[in-house]
Amino acid sequence: MKNIPSMISCARVAVLTACLGLGACVHPPGTADAVLLHRVDTVMRQATPAMAVGLKLSAEQFRTGEAIAAEVTSTTAGYVYLFQMETDGRTLSLVFPNAMDGANYIAANTPLGLPRPNWRMAARGPVGVGHMLAVVTEKPLDLMALQAHIQARQFEINTPYGAAMTTVREVAP
Repeated sequence: MKNIPSMISCARVAVLTACLGLGACVHPPGTADAVLLHRVDTVMRQATPAMAVGLKLSAEQFRTGEAIAAEVTSTTAGYVYLFQMETDGRTLSLVFPNAMDGANYIAANTPLGLPRPNWRMAARGPVGVGHMLAVVTEKPLDLMALQAHIQARQFEINTPYGAAMTTVREVAP
């Protein structure tokens, strides 16, 4: 019998991937960066199915400025990278690891709660729908190269990885 959580995760990924591929179902027409949406969509589609990753947020919607908490799980031990696609559809940021917390190792089947006490994640606005993307790799990535690729709109992961994405709905404060 197949693993039910993995099947649900795959179905969720398929729905979100289809939505990202259309772009317009997440952002008003003409506002999203089509190249960025395509890159994120490609990262989701090229994830290794055997490396199942889960991502849950502390709420279904957040007021702009409100703290966000996330829980990442992985069937494979590795290194977590958490990205936030802003509600403007044009900005992708590496949220974790960061300058305050570089300990991104995750043990297999052990939830990792983020942020840790020494830093904060928040809904950054504007009001709308954004996404959080968790990627788990077997080996650590070069953070400088990863940041450079993100800034150049060349977001890609060049090693086996698992990925999960969830929606971040932001409402007015």
